[in-house]
Amino acid sequence: MSPQHIIPAAMLALAAFAPFHASAADPNASPGANPGPVYAGASYGFRTSTGLDCAPGQQNCDKNSKRSAKAYVGYSFDALPFQGGVAVPEIELVGYTSGSVTSGFDTAAGKVAGRGKFNGAGVQGVLAYHFDAFSVSGRAGVAYTKANVDYAAGGSDKENKAGLMYGLGTAYALNKNWSLHLDWDRVPVKYSGSQKTKADMFSLGASYRF
Repeated sequence: MSPQHIIPAAMLALAAFAPFHASAADPNASPGANPGPVYAGASYGFRTSTGLDCAPGQQNCDKNSKRSAKAYVGYSFDALPFQGGVAVPEIELVGYTSGSVTSGFDTAAGKVAGRGKFNGAGVQGVLAYHFDAFSVSGRAGVAYTKANVDYAAGGSDKENKAGLMYGLGTAYALNKNWSLHLDWDRVPVKYSGSQKTKADMFSLGASYRF
């Protein structure tokens, strides 16, 4: 099984296991009364900046994607009291998908107009600081992405990239189970043999704690 398939499969397995984990932790509790350490969430990327440049004379060049998404499952460790709130270390498995971006891409023949997109997955550590219903978090880990480009003049490229991913986020807890999130994630991307960049995804989403 290839790396881009292993992590999504693990995410599905953890998500499927979460309800059983919560029940085993407290079999007498009513659903949602005492959420456990496992959570899952998804976000819509309303803007993803790629750092690409337009090819000379390229028409309809848009270096940003507006239809990206991410999904994740995670596990929270014991909370640590800190400055009137609590710091919570977590670990997450996360998957990304980007919308298409129309731009110029570096090739052996120079910068060529085309349309590119990527998918990826990774594992990251998260440190969240909670105060009342609000929280802020920082995260860092390793991602594996697979990108492809279709060139306007014909032809295509496909490349894989492993590298560091990191980000920041803020969240608001609606109740013990549901939270709303605003996140920024930076993901490594390689569109062609000559074109390496980083995608900055800004997203809104929600998570559920089992």
